Order: sequence, then structure tokens, then C-alpha cells
Amino acid sequence: MLQRYFSWARKAITDFHQLHSSGRKITEFHLSSIIKICGRVEALQEGRQSHCLLLKLGFNADLILMTTLLDMYSKCTNIHDACRVFDEMPHRDVVINSMISGLCRCHLPSYAIDLFTKMNQFDRDVGTWNSLISGLGQNSEGRAALIFFGRMRVEGVEVDVMTVISVTSICADMAMIIHAQQVHGMVIKFGFELYLPVGNAIVDTYAKCGCMGDACLCF
Repeated sequence: MLQRYFSWARKAITDFHQLHSSGRKITEFHLSSIIKICGRVEALQEGRQSHCLLLKLGFNADLILMTTLLDMYSKCTNIHDACRVFDEMPHRDVVINSMISGLCRCHLPSYAIDLFTKMNQFDRDVGTWNSLISGLGQNSEGRAALIFFGRMRVEGVEVDVMTVISVTSICADMAMIIHAQQVHGMVIKFGFELYLPVGNAIVDTYAKCGCMGDACLCF
């Protein structure tokens, strides 16, 4: 199935080049679609070509397109170009979540933390916290992620489903049963147990912590 998707993506890239070569008008929708595809299959060369075309057509002021471009570079683990796009954007505060995720994806969690801490506290939303916490967890920085989760709660930021899934997964990876139980209590308090991914994460956490009785009860 994955191979089929890659074949489809390559065909889409070829079709886009043919469209451009034919002289037909390239719209923001065309560029957004092809840049997303380049990111998903890590087609860096084609992504760069799309970037050049975007600049040539004068779409560099389009916030959505530039955010898509930043995301593409980070998915291709080309953090240099991702940072360049980020630095050139006039309104960076609205794409900072993507930049934090990109830095973590490229295994640069310390840079992500630095970018996060330089933000104004009031500019951080739940998505910003989630990007950092999840990214740290994916870089085996679970303890740091839990510290930031604690800060998130102290600052009064409301958690959402994505926060709970990330923190629960970190507790599972580190077999931290006390933290897991605290998060489970929060899940019940906010009614998140109704979401299947959250329930699965709780069961997985208890199982990895060796608490099979609790895992069976949650199941």
C-alpha cells in the first residue's frame, strides 16, 4: 500500500511538471498540493523546484503556502532551508508551532526549546505546547517533556486530546506509573476517555508499566 502511495505521488509530481511546461496557469492550490506531496515522500529536489516557482510567481506573501513550504523542508529533514523560510516570514508567530515540530523532527530538541522559551508567554497556545511536548518525547527527552507539561498546567493552559496522548505515550515509554495514574485521573476529569486513541494509550501505558490488572480494567 505504501509503495502504491509513492507511485501515486511520483505521478502527481510528473503531472505537475507537465502542467507547468504546458504554459497553463499555476495557482496557489496547485503549489500547495504539490509541496505537501513532496513533503510526504521526502522529494526534496522537487520541493525546492516548487519553492523556486512559488517565488517566481510572487506567492511568497501567502502565509498558508509558506507554512506548507516550511513543513515540507522539515519533513525532508532539511532544517537549514526550513529555518531560512521561517526567518523570511513577516508573521512568524503564526507558524512557530510548525517550526518547533520541524526542529524536533530533525532531532534538534534543544533548538526547539530555545525557540519556545523565547516566545512571549501569552503567544503560546495549546498547539505550541503540544508541538514541544510531543517533539521532546519523540527525541527520548521524556523527562524534559514532562517538565514542560507541568509548566503548561501551572500556566493554566487547557490540555486537549493531543496533549493527553503525547504525555501518556511518554509515561508508557518511561514506565512511569505514578505520572501515568495522574494523567489517567486528568483524562477522566475532562472526559477524554471517550476518545479511542486516548483509551488505547492508557491501556498501553498500564501494560508497559506492568499493571496488567489496571490495563484490563481500562480495556
